[in-house]
Amino acid sequence: MADTGDILIVIPARGGSKRLPRKNVLPLAGKPLICWTIEAALEARLNARIMVSSDDEEVLTIAQRYQSEGVIAYKRPDELASDTASTADVLIDAVKVEQAAGHDPKTIVLLQPTSPLRNAEDIRAALDVYRKGGCEDTVVTVCEVDHPTAWVGTIGEGSRLEGIDLSGKRSQDYPKEYRLNGAVYVVQSHLVLNSGSLFTECLNASVMPRLRSQDIDELADLRFCESLI
Repeated sequence: MADTGDILIVIPARGGSKRLPRKNVLPLAGKPLICWTIEAALEARLNARIMVSSDDEEVLTIAQRYQSEGVIAYKRPDELASDTASTADVLIDAVKVEQAAGHDPKTIVLLQPTSPLRNAEDIRAALDVYRKGGCEDTVVTVCEVDHPTAWVGTIGEGSRLEGIDLSGKRSQDYPKEYRLNGAVYVVQSHLVLNSGSLFTECLNASVMPRLRSQDIDELADLRFCESLI
């Protein structure tokens, strides 16, 4: 099995959010949303460096609670706090900061704080898929879709429903399909530095259960996750 080299876990957490303001610090089952991801990263026990990259003082203060466990609370530059800054830009900045501090991460594990139900097992499973693939292709976590995409269409003029498969096949008659769930990404650091992208031409998938694939985008998502917890 291939060696991942030094691992850097990056948890990007901006202070701003349009649809659900301050979502990264909102309480979920008694603790701030971002804590669920920090604790999952720690519980994965990957012997990795863990960095919370944020522009927000409240987020950084929360991250500092875990400083004794090795979590780095890093205040990113202002230009990386805007809506136009990409995730790849944030990762490039994180790697360069690590390199300036004398570290040389070979593998980046990206954990979005908006996936609070993703756990340590899911993180380790994604890294296993990455190793088995020779540490070449980016690994993304996915989950099975609720319904076949053949049942998804668009609404045109005059409320006309278009693009739907009306063959009458049952859902189990279609092949299984999967979607990105945004919970875990594993990528070579040099790929991000050289191409400015998270993704290789081919991607490998690590499958997660649908219930752990919840993404917090609005208040209803937060409440649903709370009910699951």
